[in-house]
Amino acid sequence: MTTDRTPLRTEGEMGTNGETEIEFQVRESKTALVCGVLAIGFALFILLLRMLRPSAGGGGAFLYAPLLCMVLGGVLCLMLYCNRSLTVRDRKICYVNLMQRERRFTLDEIGFCKMEAAGNEGRMVLCDLCGSKLCKLDFGMRGMAEFYQYLLDNGVETAWDRGRAGRHDSLGAALLALGRETSVCAEEIRGCAERFYEDAERAFRAWEARNERFEAVWEIGFAEYTADDTGRRCRPWERESSAPEEMKEIPESYECVLEAYLKRKDGYVVDSRGEAVMILLPYLARTRSYRIGEKTRIRKTDEQSLQEWLEGRLALLARELPRRRYHTETFALRHRLRPSAGLRERP
Repeated sequence: MTTDRTPLRTEGEMGTNGETEIEFQVRESKTALVCGVLAIGFALFILLLRMLRPSAGGGGAFLYAPLLCMVLGGVLCLMLYCNRSLTVRDRKICYVNLMQRERRFTLDEIGFCKMEAAGNEGRMVLCDLCGSKLCKLDFGMRGMAEFYQYLLDNGVETAWDRGRAGRHDSLGAALLALGRETSVCAEEIRGCAERFYEDAERAFRAWEARNERFEAVWEIGFAEYTADDTGRRCRPWERESSAPEEMKEIPESYECVLEAYLKRKDGYVVDSRGEAVMILLPYLARTRSYRIGEKTRIRKTDEQSLQEWLEGRLALLARELPRRRYHTETFALRHRLRPSAGLRERP
């Protein structure tokens, strides 16, 4: 999912009421700007050629009507890019439409939001407590993922047209995955992680049993990182973890990933580009919360979605391995893989 998540204020800034201030904006994507400029530019180019060669055949309504439509379409795209936006400041929301008309409402006035198809893309329709429409936003707008997270964190009900919404566009599918995330407290992490590890391990061991001809096994476990670890540019197996060995509390920036590396007797399996054959499943992360008065939240990815993706990836690997060239390399993981995650007791 590629979205523009650039809040106007950092999460550490505090409002005058002592709560963490939330402020960000949803705007049209740059696609509208590019389309508008290209449409107007192409129409002017054709008109210029016509003026330079007035003796050429054709003209009249057959020429100028399509050019006029192109210019009007380009102007419409530019107006969308410049005018249409939604601004969030804590509980206050301001929507500006194509014609620069404002509509102001608060988070408490939102009854629910509908996610539905609109052509080949998807859109979100915000409705008030009576079911009347407040505004419409397209999935492709910059900041949509951030706004959807804001709605989820503050308990706004979401209704999905599951048969259509998100089917044509990857961002719609990503938003649907966001809606399946759950919030957990620090004390719940260990139990959740151990249960998911058991389910994932069964899938890996079943794959090994079905594909004995590869003579390969999976080394799996949870890796725990902080923002300083994930911010470094390196290959996953070279990443070091600065998470405390005896974790008495979850760090402010925390990420837990289930990692799996394919091994043979003489080392790790590596492809022709030097990349290890591996599977990474982001499971838990402590990130900024968009709930009013809450600074951070520990988010857990839906286990069923991860399990379905894992089984699909394992099936694909079983087909790919015989078709490509692989070799083995001996290296040591620079971080520890564990069968559990979260708070740990002293040994």
